[in-house]
Amino acid sequence: MGSMDSLPVGHSQRSSTRDQVTTREWNDLPSELLPSIADRLGIIELLRFRGVCKDWNFASSTASAEIEALPNRDPWFLLYGENNNSQCTLVTESGKQYIITIPEMDGATCLASSQGWLLLYREGLIFFFCPFSRARIDLPVPTKFPPMGISDHVAVFSTPPTSQDCVVCIICRTNKTDDLELYVIHRGATSWTKHKLSSFPNKIECAAYHNGVFYYFDNTDLMVCFSIKDRSISLGKVRYVKSPNERCIPLKFISNVEKEDMKKRLDLELGDVSTCGTTVSCLKADKMVPYENRANAKGAGTRRPKGVWFQPRFHQIDKMLSW
Repeated sequence: MGSMDSLPVGHSQRSSTRDQVTTREWNDLPSELLPSIADRLGIIELLRFRGVCKDWNFASSTASAEIEALPNRDPWFLLYGENNNSQCTLVTESGKQYIITIPEMDGATCLASSQGWLLLYREGLIFFFCPFSRARIDLPVPTKFPPMGISDHVAVFSTPPTSQDCVVCIICRTNKTDDLELYVIHRGATSWTKHKLSSFPNKIECAAYHNGVFYYFDNTDLMVCFSIKDRSISLGKVRYVKSPNERCIPLKFISNVEKEDMKKRLDLELGDVSTCGTTVSCLKADKMVPYENRANAKGAGTRRPKGVWFQPRFHQIDKMLSW
């Protein structure tokens, strides 16, 4: 593994005397210029910008690092839970690695990743979380929700959690059987609705949302579909289009070559890591990065390292926001 930098998230750094002099000079910049500068920064630069002083932190209160979310950009990767603490390894699109401390990732399991938001399960709670801004939105926990460390859990949400029409759909296997359960909740609801699909033995590898329907795909070209409008669950078969003029869902699977190239860029050993997939925004068809859920071979009392592919964004929310 190559050398890694330490990147503070939500923490300021002590400065030397020379740095303090430089900081005071930077503070002389016209305050009206600071927000426009912050809006043009990527994630790493934005975090450093916010750590300079209180004025710079305040000036970046609306920045979201949108530059990192342009179409056709490879996702970043976050490795967590490796040392049973909150220390994580962040790998950027270019392969640059940083060590960051994120307390919310300690003991967590990532269920979904989209547009910079992670859907986490931790200590009996389910919540949306942005790892850079530490923004958090709590959700009600489904009644009798299956344990996270045993079954396959894959989730999708329709829109960012700050949207009024956001819907979350979690699919999981029950009691080591071939049956699947879906848990669905709309923003503003206080409880989840439960749906069941019998006899589906295959492992879910990819998931996506499009035009009112959640799609879950296995590795045999079968898919589980859940319609929000009809509140119905059904099975289907993937059909690949041969012409760009054919009508289709604008989704595509990441190729094996692309997947191996992404892993090679990480310079990390992922053979024993359970990873949460994501959907990467592309111009013509969004690209699905697969989930890789692995059984815990290290014993019930030992945590295994986990990872998540995600698009880096800096989401900031009203602290009074409720779901």
